[in-house]
Amino acid sequence: MNKSFDKKKFVNILFGVAIFILAANLVIGKLSKKVNQNNSEEKSELIESQFKNALFNLGIKEDWVTKQKGTDEPLKFSVKVPKDLPIVLILQEMNYVFNETNVQVRSSENKIGGKTSLDFISGDEIKLESVFNYDGNVARKSVRVGFLVTRFSEETETDSLLLDFPENFAIVLTPSKSSSGFVKKVIENRKEYVIYLDDNIDELEYKLRSNYSVPRLKSAIRTIVGAFHQAVFFLIDDKSDLYNSPAYTVIKQEMEKRKINFINKNSFNELAETDNKNINNVFDNSLNELGGGEDKLFIVSAEDFLSLKPEIVKYRKLGYRFSNPSALFH
Repeated sequence: MNKSFDKKKFVNILFGVAIFILAANLVIGKLSKKVNQNNSEEKSELIESQFKNALFNLGIKEDWVTKQKGTDEPLKFSVKVPKDLPIVLILQEMNYVFNETNVQVRSSENKIGGKTSLDFISGDEIKLESVFNYDGNVARKSVRVGFLVTRFSEETETDSLLLDFPENFAIVLTPSKSSSGFVKKVIENRKEYVIYLDDNIDELEYKLRSNYSVPRLKSAIRTIVGAFHQAVFFLIDDKSDLYNSPAYTVIKQEMEKRKINFINKNSFNELAETDNKNINNVFDNSLNELGGGEDKLFIVSAEDFLSLKPEIVKYRKLGYRFSNPSALFH
């Protein structure tokens, strides 16, 4: 009888302990969730700062943003939006800038092309309300930019990096059998190319020299044009012996006869690092100097061009357009 009583008592004790542990876990879970919610709540001042940074990343100027007077939450803003900036891009930038764990962005569009509202919620409260309205009186700087990219020394790995690079540009090629084969890959990858003439063309069938006879120059030009007939245009090194000789006149006449654009290299800005500025700073300064409505073509090495990807993304958000050289050169 005592043995049976002890066993029953033991089972009851275990059952009580289990209930206690379950209850304790529920309490701890609720407390932990509450702490996490408190930790994830952002202050209105930080949300406002991030909100403005996202707008400025997209080229929206400070005087296009109006804050409603008063200190009560939620903060209220109205924003003028230029016609070339889709609301979906604004929403993408907001989601990129804000940590969705701490701040949720809720959007509602009154009508297509009309007003759009964005609410910023943190800690289960709306901390900031904003209304975006398209306005034909505001506009971002309209600039188109293109790149002529000088190729690495025919390295397969770097050629692949260039061809896979998700931007518009033209590769600068010197006439050679290797370049002729590479052109097929360029076209297959929907890129453009430009042919560069200077004193360093080595292969006999493409070679151009300042002391060549007129028939030999014409023969070489026929071969070059035939091999690279899809070139956007032809460049010539205006510091070369070839350029500073009678041979240049013959070459130019042959190009004009075929209605090929034939341009001096110094017509384009070269982007390169200087003693006190890296390539990103040089690029920033060059773009900031441009006024609205301008087109600009830059010559840049493949290595520097690949390193400019973050800058290109930044300026694309600001409204700059990066186009193929064929679209910029007239």
